[in-house]
Amino acid sequence: MREQITVSQYIIRFLESKGIQWIPGVPGGTILPLYESLAESRIEHVLARHEQGAGFIAQGRARTTGEVSAVFVSSGPGVANLITAVADAQRDSIPLLVFSGQVPLALIGTDAFQELPTASIVSPLVKKVYKIEEPNQIIEILDEAYHLSGSGKMGPVWIDLPKNIQTQGIEIPDGNFNLDSLKKEELFTTKRNEEEPADESLNLFLQEIKSLLEASDFPLLYIGGGAKKEYLRLRDFVSRFQIPAVTTLMGLGIFEKNDPMNLGMMGMHGTVVANEALGVCDLLIAIGVRFDDRATGAIQKFCNQAKVVHIDIDAREIGKNKSVHLSLQKDISEVLPFLIEEDFCIQNTKAWEQIDVWRQIPEQHPMKNILLDFASVLPEGDHYILTDVGQHQMWVAQYFPFANPKSWITSGGQGTMGFGLPTAIGVALSQREAHVFCFSGDGSIMMNLQELSTLKEQNLNVKVILINNEHLGLVKQQQDLFYGSKHSGSKFHFHPDFSLLCQSFGIGYSEWDWSLGTDELQRVLEKKGPAMIEVRIPASWGVYPFVPGGKSNQEYVLDKVTM
Repeated sequence: MREQITVSQYIIRFLESKGIQWIPGVPGGTILPLYESLAESRIEHVLARHEQGAGFIAQGRARTTGEVSAVFVSSGPGVANLITAVADAQRDSIPLLVFSGQVPLALIGTDAFQELPTASIVSPLVKKVYKIEEPNQIIEILDEAYHLSGSGKMGPVWIDLPKNIQTQGIEIPDGNFNLDSLKKEELFTTKRNEEEPADESLNLFLQEIKSLLEASDFPLLYIGGGAKKEYLRLRDFVSRFQIPAVTTLMGLGIFEKNDPMNLGMMGMHGTVVANEALGVCDLLIAIGVRFDDRATGAIQKFCNQAKVVHIDIDAREIGKNKSVHLSLQKDISEVLPFLIEEDFCIQNTKAWEQIDVWRQIPEQHPMKNILLDFASVLPEGDHYILTDVGQHQMWVAQYFPFANPKSWITSGGQGTMGFGLPTAIGVALSQREAHVFCFSGDGSIMMNLQELSTLKEQNLNVKVILINNEHLGLVKQQQDLFYGSKHSGSKFHFHPDFSLLCQSFGIGYSEWDWSLGTDELQRVLEKKGPAMIEVRIPASWGVYPFVPGGKSNQEYVLDKVTM
């Protein structure tokens, strides 16, 4: 006789079978049956102080492990509060499985207390949204939703659960919850069958790209976050064939900072050499990228001298923003092992001579020294570097020497202020022995400040480095450049005392005067547990190079920043 359990119990057992050990969320009336089942399980609940925080905490796990992560919220305002974190996950292809409570079926459409039309609201922001209207639906839908979230171009999937459905009984199908068969391969380890031959479409593509490379005088790789799981092979590829590469914000860490093949980040705040190379290359090989405006500048002026090759797992991205000469819809893991085994010779000596000239253009900034000093005293062990969104994010992207793409986590497509602190909590919960550093601004930190309480409650090894210039820095910078320095809404005329604030949360605090060396900083970083390190800088510092909106990447602005 098959065992009978409730829908909520089935969901919890399913999540246990996937190896999920903790789930963030905020409870409310319509999700309480699921929370009752959660209380009876071995899964730990992480109580966020805001549903947006819960969504980002779940992202922290997903971004570090590559595995689908779950989050629980109640109906109405719980759903609305979570939307920002889900939109962020959708744009950066982060696998989340969202469970939201809903009013009982009989009350749907009556404007019941805390009712929202969840499915219609969230459908543009997720790969799929499921409305559970009959108990046995959950059996097929859970398997499908989990697989959909974590396969192909990953992303969030949403399951809306009426309260009365959660308490109804179902029979467990035979063979469900097999732990060995349900574990997902990690994001940063990719294996292939060495005996598996390339298919015909791939063979044709390999021959065409080989011909293009051999005919090129200035080939250039354009690498994004969709390629980071193959970062070791990509490093081998550029080294073997001596092809220079530029990366997007999300692709940082794929190449080592000092690798001569690495021209650095491209786009609005990209390096001079990366943006200049994009203007003259004759062959652009784009891998795991979206051709988004922050990377390309004015798309009608982007790489107009180049034949463009695009490899991406998502067919919708190919040709969406930029016409291409050659394309292939495949996971890079299915392509790169064969491409790297090809035998061809590239004649790009003149290109490297030009690159050496561009590299002489100075791009000095005092934040470079500050960040390199910080990196020089990192404690031993694994490190994760996160940022919120703003000037501090761009400085970290420009100057920090990331060891690999796993160590770099930021909000890319949505650029969500408030991302850093809760996501750092999720990273630290997933990587208990690692050192987690979150760079935030005095604007961004206030967006999800309440999660300092969650950080303290979990007692995690997270250090928040607060870059304080008393402004919304990127807003001020654009006002200085384009709006006659009318600082409308960009200056904070009041700030809390962050030392007293940390004291109230029971979190360590120190101020680092970067002009006095790193001894005190090193002592703070080596001490386990949560802490905030405040770094005060002048409001006059900007992020340069800077490509104004509507301009090409070669129309960048340089600025001399004084101490």
